[in-house]
Amino acid sequence: MSNVLEKIIDGVKVVAPMAANLFLPGSGTILEGLMRAVTGDGPEVAIEAVAEKIAADPALMVELQVKAMEHEARLEEIEAKKLASVNQTMQAESKSEKWPQYTWRPFNGFTFPLAVLLIYFALPALGKAVPDVPQWVWVGWLSILGVATWDRGKEKRAKSGDTQTGLIEGAIKAIRG
Repeated sequence: MSNVLEKIIDGVKVVAPMAANLFLPGSGTILEGLMRAVTGDGPEVAIEAVAEKIAADPALMVELQVKAMEHEARLEEIEAKKLASVNQTMQAESKSEKWPQYTWRPFNGFTFPLAVLLIYFALPALGKAVPDVPQWVWVGWLSILGVATWDRGKEKRAKSGDTQTGLIEGAIKAIRG
């Protein structure tokens, strides 16, 4: 192997935990912990020395990969439990027989544009003064409407069998590999 390539690989080994933190905060610490668990070294040993031990021994590299996959599986289990809880809540909401609980999303969706049309178009057309509506009213209402719409769209995509993740989830999966 060329000297330049060796230097690049050595540099990557040293900065891997720090670089991982840039993409996924907290992951560098996790990676460093996994590396130390594989070699049995404590925090008194420099991470560079730990990385060199792993790079020199293919068995340690395989063990590191196994530990990383086990960690990933634990994270997926935690995420699945969170999603199950959210799913259970949404199912209870959709099965509700109380009309306010299942109609608030469409109600907000229809009343927002109606309010805008009436306040900013109908009132001036009728020669009436346009009231000064505080910005926080519009921002709050649009925030609620946006979250409800996004959530409802996600729910409908899930019901139709669409398993694509969102942009952020997709980026995290791409980074993790």
